[in-house]
Amino acid sequence: MRSRSAERSTTLASGSGSWDIKDGTAPTISNRSRIESVDSIGHSRILRSNSDPFDDGGEELEQVPDRKGGIDSIDNNNIDQKNKVKSLPTLYRFPCTQTRNQNCWSETPAEMFMVRGPNYMDGDKTKIRCNHYLFQARGCDLFLTDGEKKGTDDIILQSGLGGNIRKKPTFMFRFLFPWGQMIQYYEVPTKLVPFMEMGLENEEINKLNIEGFSNAEKALARWLASDDAEFKNDRLKLIAIVPEGPWIVRNLVTGKPALIGKRLDVSYKFIPRKNKNMECLQICDLDISSGTAIAKKTVNVTRRYLSTLQAVDIGFVIEGKSQAELPEEMMGSTRLHQVDPCQAPNLF
Repeated sequence: MRSRSAERSTTLASGSGSWDIKDGTAPTISNRSRIESVDSIGHSRILRSNSDPFDDGGEELEQVPDRKGGIDSIDNNNIDQKNKVKSLPTLYRFPCTQTRNQNCWSETPAEMFMVRGPNYMDGDKTKIRCNHYLFQARGCDLFLTDGEKKGTDDIILQSGLGGNIRKKPTFMFRFLFPWGQMIQYYEVPTKLVPFMEMGLENEEINKLNIEGFSNAEKALARWLASDDAEFKNDRLKLIAIVPEGPWIVRNLVTGKPALIGKRLDVSYKFIPRKNKNMECLQICDLDISSGTAIAKKTVNVTRRYLSTLQAVDIGFVIEGKSQAELPEEMMGSTRLHQVDPCQAPNLF
């Protein structure tokens, strides 16, 4: 059974109540607030449901004008103008018949990843299969920006994840490409939320409750609370896996952990909580354009073949550097299914 926290999207054809798919039709649904998206991945013009069906906030969303400046009219009477949140197209969750399982995402099975075992530092160097994630994947966005970075933060912080980004405490990994941005969203469990405020003093951290935390959770809590970029970069590892695909991609994407902060410019920021509809965020920006020649080649080749790959797994883990931080546990991972960047919506 899928978690209530999973962010899901529902699409409808304009006005008719049926999906724009040649070999399928959609069931009739109630007349909820809906938003038109000209550039939604998988269709040229669709109507998208505003929120996760388990979220109690669909009517907080307002429509985003298309490139011609027009929007479908909806009844916004009785909607609190201060609580309106714009919505942007977000990738569908796999499996997705609407897009024939293309241009969508899922949470990678945790056992795909090998992490440092409890005795790794004793000299045996044994790795074990991960059995669960510390963060749960909420969703994934892919946007074209044509290299423009100015103004993207405001748009994404308000409209990312289909407008649902601030509804739950979230950790956000954002890959900054010369041509666009790919964003992974992860829900932060309640017990780790107090550690999200970067720059906490050791005394403040020591006052926070870590009773019942695993070694990996303690390591993650210290990592979240730190505002020392060098400390963070020295521990954040990215693991990318291509289960099947062209040899040229699998030869470059080997599945070996990489201290990504040693290869790219990585920066961090914290966005505090405002209210129950505007929860806190911690953001990790990975600037791909600053990478080494090998890193850039890997990204360019992967992008070229991305739409033909059945799956690409991108996960993160905090490196355990002592016995007290082992065994490692994956922070989280997102699997991309035949995602074509050329079909991504433009952020501007």
